[in-house]
Amino acid sequence: MTEKKIPVLTDIVGMPGEPPPATPPLVVTADELAGLQARIATEGYALMERLLHESLREMEANLFADVIGRLRTELPDLIDDLLQEHFGPGTGRR
Repeated sequence: MTEKKIPVLTDIVGMPGEPPPATPPLVVTADELAGLQARIATEGYALMERLLHESLREMEANLFADVIGRLRTELPDLIDDLLQEHFGPGTGRR
């Protein structure tokens, strides 16, 4: 990597009323730009993948909790209905 002079605050701030000193234009080679674009794309995709995985885990946990809740609510009634159907009224829950 090439050394580049990075301006600091004292380089830019001058005396009151003075025009700010001209900063040299930033020179970026095509290879540096291509490398930067590739890195931004790679990091962006990695972030998207991580966020999607987290979202899927949260959705899975919510669905699991919903299904377990419905099973706890509906299974006793299902068992009661099947017992009454098989053995006749008066069996099952009391």
